[in-house]
Amino acid sequence: KEHWVSFGCSIMSNAWMNKKQRCIINFLVNSFVRTMFIKSVDGSNFVKTGEKLFELLDSIVEDIREEKVV
Repeated sequence: KEHWVSFGCSIMSNAWMNKKQRCIINFLVNSFVRTMFIKSVDGSNFVKTGEKLFELLDSIVEDIREEKVV
């Protein structure tokens, strides 16, 4: 995390369906040092709308600090 201040980081996400047909969304942070898992969210109830996805991504950016995200 200390490298994020100097070099910045990127937020990545992917989604997949589990055996129960739930949409699982993973959030990760990537920097030149490594990729780090942040959290997973069950997006089954809101995956069809972009508003909730934006809110999730925005909260991660706020946690990391906007000035560190490139």
